This record gives sequence, structure tokens and C-alpha cells, in this order.
Amino acid sequence: MNRNTSKILFPYTDSAVNEVLQRARVGAVPAAGKRSVRYNQSEDQFVLLPRPYAVPSFPVHHDIDDRSPPPGYVDAVADLASFLVAEMPSFVVGTTWFFDPISVLTPSFYRVISLDGELYLYLLRIDLACRPLECEITAAGTNSRTPAYRSDRLFFESDYIPLHAVETESGAVTAACVRQTIPATWKGEAGQGYMIHGIWMDADINKFFSKAFLPEGKRNHPYYPFTCKLHAVCMNAYGFSGPELLHRARRHLEPELDAILDDLQANAFSERLTLFQAFRSRIPSDIGAAWDRLSVSAYLTEREQKEYLVEF
Repeated sequence: MNRNTSKILFPYTDSAVNEVLQRARVGAVPAAGKRSVRYNQSEDQFVLLPRPYAVPSFPVHHDIDDRSPPPGYVDAVADLASFLVAEMPSFVVGTTWFFDPISVLTPSFYRVISLDGELYLYLLRIDLACRPLECEITAAGTNSRTPAYRSDRLFFESDYIPLHAVETESGAVTAACVRQTIPATWKGEAGQGYMIHGIWMDADINKFFSKAFLPEGKRNHPYYPFTCKLHAVCMNAYGFSGPELLHRARRHLEPELDAILDDLQANAFSERLTLFQAFRSRIPSDIGAAWDRLSVSAYLTEREQKEYLVEF
């Protein structure tokens, strides 16, 4: 994305890619039913595709101040968009592609949604980084080019993010201004000498947010529906066609954020925390009904790598 976490910039797009995306129809969004998503050993989120897709070689180096994509990049993204429209239309329905110069290997798509007078951003980021143990390499990489490969695994992040405004130019959206309600999540440092490492509250915040709404006793790791991203209360968008549940969850979370963050600053998250138990007791159970059938199972791949299957 960009280096300013309060604003997501859309500096470059292309009509050819967006024309492909327009072929994805709202009716292609699947009806409510059991959905599944997976996580690899590094807890990266992915879905298994009906058929493999081809990822071409990309340049390793790109000037982050250059907002124009490298030669051939737009054609490669158009091919990816065509694949998604055909195989995963719910991912890209109604979206616009934008080029992120900071991360060439994450083609990004967005949609702005208005709900009850508030704005939300649907942000999809496809991760095209080559994972040699999880794909078939078709052309070796070099110091200046990434490998080309084929894979039936689509790694991605998709989120609903609350906004307080969007910026436009000539009728086109150029930036989304995030509604930031969470201040710095830094706790401190641990270790000594060269082994000092930072401690952040983000993981504990994700646990608090998610466990508060999930049906009691549900195992969910490594899947967290409600998260802290970009200093905002966000939601994992996978499996949901709109931000309605986030919209409702924010009404409960945001007035209590100061107390929640103070508690997590002093304590590691636990479902036994007095504040958590009191907060959870006030949450309407119907918000978590979408995850009544949530299940998480761990398994080993043929290379004895641990993975997780999440169904809900």
C-alpha cells in the first residue's frame, strides 16, 4: 500500500483491466453457505482453486516513487483479472484495480461501499510471491526477475475497512481516508543486546475483537474475523458480500476501545480477563451467528508442512 496508514492511495489504474473486472456480476456472489479458507504453515491465507493459474515473471526492483507499472505488468494483471472473474467472481465483483508501487507482487482491487450513511472500503490484495514448495516453477528467476510459476493456491488478504472520506479527481476515486480509532499499539521491547525485539498489542487485539463475537468455545486460530489494521477496526472480508457485520461490531467496540487497549497494555489477552467477560456478555449473540458452524482442522501436506482448513 502506501506509507501513510491513514490514507490508501489509488494513483494508477487501467481501463483494460477494469473492463475485464466489469464482467463479474453481483449475481455471481455465492449465497450463504459453508465457506472454506486455508492457511499454510506460516499462517498465510489462501484458497484452493478449481484449476491452476499461471504467474509470469516480474521485475524484482521497482522505484516506489514511480506510480506507473513496469512494461507488461498491465497485461499480466488483466490475465489475472480474467481468471478471477471466471473462477472467483465474488472476489472481484464491482472492484477497480490499482497499482501499488510499493508492492509490485500484490495486485490490488478495491470497492467503496456506503452503508447507513457511512463508508467502507473492500480491499483485496492478491499475493503473487513465489513459494517454491507450494507451486510449480516454470521459469527460473534471476537477480532482476522473479520466477514464473503455476499454482492452484491463491494467497490473498481481503478486508472491510471503515472510512471517513474518499478523495476524487475528475469523478475517479484517488484515495480512501481510513477512519482510525485505534492509536499506537506499541507495548515496548524485550530481550537483550542484538536479541531485542519489539512487542505489539495487535495479536491480542485481534483475539479480543474476534473472541468477543464468535460463539463461545469456538476454536478459530489462525482465522480472526475482526482485526486491528491501519489503526482501524476491520473485518476479514472473505465469505461476506458486504460489511454489515463489521458495521454492527464497530458500534460495540469503538466506544470501549480506550478501556480495551488499557487492559491489553497491562495484560496478555485471556478470555478470563474481567473486562473481556463483561464486554462479551453485552454482545448480541446474533452477530456471531455467521460463525455458528466455524471449525478449524490442522493437517500435514505431502511435504509434511502443517496447514489449517477453516470452514464456516
